[in-house]
Amino acid sequence: MVLDDYSLDNAGHWLVTWGFAGQEFETLRSYAQEISFPARATIFAQGDPSDGMYLVVEGMVLIFVRDDAGTEHTIAIVTEGQSFGELGLLVGKPRQETAAAGLNVRLLKIVPETLDRLEQEHPELMLKMYKVLAQTLADQWLRGGPWAERLWTQMHE
Repeated sequence: MVLDDYSLDNAGHWLVTWGFAGQEFETLRSYAQEISFPARATIFAQGDPSDGMYLVVEGMVLIFVRDDAGTEHTIAIVTEGQSFGELGLLVGKPRQETAAAGLNVRLLKIVPETLDRLEQEHPELMLKMYKVLAQTLADQWLRGGPWAERLWTQMHE
């Protein structure tokens, strides 16, 4: 997927926007792995094993799926302060979409071991993270979005 060819095919994708600032952000940054990708690089591909979630520090990420005919459908643009890959981190199922850098991007990668350490050492931060995820999921379910059904299916496979 290249930014030049971008069109949003499904605006129903859930997006998690974090309110991390100051010490909270610095704590998270100190536990997470900071990684960078150049524009157009694939971060992960549909079908890959899930290994964590990503918080966008700088830049923009495109989330898309390929249908059976191989056509790419962009379903979300993720920008600074938002994340992607949360379901993979929490549910551990293979990636349901592909994530690619729409611009040069810097990310914080949060893996299961990071969550475990944060739960032990910074439970207040983890409580905030889980509340934000729960609120986002609840909002999506209440709207009847496509991700509610997809998550339910993933959790019960």
